[in-house]
Amino acid sequence: MYPIEMKSPRYTFFTSQTQEAHVFSTWEDILNSKVLSHLTVSIKVPGAPVWWLDIRDATQRDVAVVSQALSIHPLTAEDIATRETREKVEVFRNYYLISFQTLVSFVNDDSESVDAGTGQGQGCIRSSTASSIPYSAEFYILVFNGGTVTFSPSGCGHMARVQDRIRRLHDPSILSSDWICYALIFEPHRQAAEYESEAIEDQVFIARVDDVKSLIPRVDKLRKKITHLTRCLSGKVDVLNGFVKRCQAKDKSPVFPDGEFILYLGDVQDHLVTTLQSLMHFDEIVSRSQSNCLAQLSANNLRLSLNINSVLSKVTVLATIFVPMHMMTGLFGMNVNVPGQEVDGLGWFFGIIGGMLSFMVIACSVAYKYKLL
Repeated sequence: MYPIEMKSPRYTFFTSQTQEAHVFSTWEDILNSKVLSHLTVSIKVPGAPVWWLDIRDATQRDVAVVSQALSIHPLTAEDIATRETREKVEVFRNYYLISFQTLVSFVNDDSESVDAGTGQGQGCIRSSTASSIPYSAEFYILVFNGGTVTFSPSGCGHMARVQDRIRRLHDPSILSSDWICYALIFEPHRQAAEYESEAIEDQVFIARVDDVKSLIPRVDKLRKKITHLTRCLSGKVDVLNGFVKRCQAKDKSPVFPDGEFILYLGDVQDHLVTTLQSLMHFDEIVSRSQSNCLAQLSANNLRLSLNINSVLSKVTVLATIFVPMHMMTGLFGMNVNVPGQEVDGLGWFFGIIGGMLSFMVIACSVAYKYKLL
């Protein structure tokens, strides 16, 4: 039994003939639109329009339908259905498979993080309460002679960017299924991390105490994002190196691209190496910013502790001065015979008050002289 299909649009079909993306919710809608017939024609007839089918959060039924329609090998279908995490390049009779880990980012409404602009992967059904911390996902590309099939997860915006890039091609004749594969591998990871790290670095030294406390979670999220990016891109570099070697081999399979497409792959290799080096630099910046934030918080806490100690010492000195005054008033207020109680007039009263004030002035002067107040 296959799971019940979700009603949200999960299928996107793009063709170079119309330059438009058609979105479908069920396979019945795809059959009614005759998309599968276009796929068959695109595969068998040379020079036919290049097509691209993307399936988001693929189910077992999706894999079964695509396998039957495009003659996918059972091993490929099993890898996609079980979400095989091993990154690899495999070649078959009529297509080749590229599988690697990529980053998918969800952003809450109250999140301050920037979307990483990441690519897509074989979807894991996630909870609706998604955090701004990205996670790794499996990404599969099936490249045929006439088109490409991708399996992507929810929360990725790279598909729309690739479609827009296809529409802006200055020479439509270079568009092919291999070029779509190249565009899917080429993902703009670096800019978002760069902007966020620079923003954090600028705010560390000008932020107030409350702002510094809010910076700590942002720094933690960005470091996690950079760690995920580095891990995903490292695996992609290995996959791409193996892919280039198999394309340049003398006994390579005819389904592999050749010619100028190797230049595109070399461009992706250079981009990945540069991105990894930049991520290492950004991680150093964020690490230094985090240390500065913690040092600033520690200095603020130390300053607050010193202020509290200073206030408590002054309160102690004042208590030492005023406590004897309470003792004096208590002695003269006892229900026993005390000096001056039988004397008429206010001499004793003002004498006691004057003595207490004199003691207070002398004690406060001495405390101020020795910087106790």
